[in-house]
Amino acid sequence: MKRLWQGLFICCLGLFFMFAGMNSASATDVWVDHWNYENIDIYVMNDAITYSSDSNGRGFSVSTKFVKNGQLKQIVVWNFSKFRNDMWRYRTNTMRGGHTTVVIPHNGVFEYGMNQIGWRYYIDQTYYY
Repeated sequence: MKRLWQGLFICCLGLFFMFAGMNSASATDVWVDHWNYENIDIYVMNDAITYSSDSNGRGFSVSTKFVKNGQLKQIVVWNFSKFRNDMWRYRTNTMRGGHTTVVIPHNGVFEYGMNQIGWRYYIDQTYYY
């Protein structure tokens, strides 16, 4: 009788873990932009967004996949930053040197990241603030 209860307990425990695993969230790639001039689709890996802020500014990083004709071409990591009241800037792992570039509208990667984090931004002429 004791073995029957042990077997039943193990079966119940197994079912519990099986159903608990079904509700877990999984990472997805979200399409955010298409660059016509290169015929590239850009997907954000939504589980790869990190961000921080302090009294001098704020920033976030996001990993993206560049896909052409259904084939992965490269993974690009974008680092967006804003110093105090300055405009938003970015740097990617594919850029040479230590410089940053001003983010110009309409950047699907930037807008998706900002919306996921919940930070507000506005466009003034040709820059994000």
